[in-house]
Amino acid sequence: LFFPPYFSPQNSILSVKELCGLPPITSLKQCILTLVSRLVNNDSVPSVALCMKDNFPYLEPLGTLTDVQKKVLAAYDQMIQESKLLVETADTVYDKIIQCQKAGMELHEELHNLGTKEGLKGRKLSKAIESFAWNITVLKGQGDLLRNAKNEAIENMKQIQLACLSRGLSKSGSGNSDAKAKPGPEPAEKKETSGENARL
Repeated sequence: LFFPPYFSPQNSILSVKELCGLPPITSLKQCILTLVSRLVNNDSVPSVALCMKDNFPYLEPLGTLTDVQKKVLAAYDQMIQESKLLVETADTVYDKIIQCQKAGMELHEELHNLGTKEGLKGRKLSKAIESFAWNITVLKGQGDLLRNAKNEAIENMKQIQLACLSRGLSKSGSGNSDAKAKPGPEPAEKKETSGENARL
């Protein structure tokens, strides 16, 4: 089991950094501060405003944007959309992964008998059981990665919001009540798997 591309906003984050002329190792906060500095008009007034929707920091145009600014803003929107998708779907996918893992553990307990009935024995049977156990371990690892990715995405949204507010990108330009920092979506809680891995 591997994540589909939409479960990782990392590529879109890298695209934003690239458009801002920044190396991949640049922090997200510095990236957003640089991005905001690009989204200003000829009078150095911000050409976008921070608009919080379901605790996700969107940037809305305040007037006509240049082609370059439109490209930067489109990349930013893509990053937010991918992060939103990850945060909103991670728990459902994680639960399905855990269900598959538990089903696999139940089958693992009967695997020796099933293999024997199918004519497997000796080295072939042992190898089949080891391979099955390894796949269950990998499955749990994918679940852990997904949960961690969700928590990272939530933290990223908070950092982006704070960076935007520090540059005055609120609706009023001075941090109004709609744009003030609010708690983000709840981080994914660690779910117990009843010690299944210990039995592998």
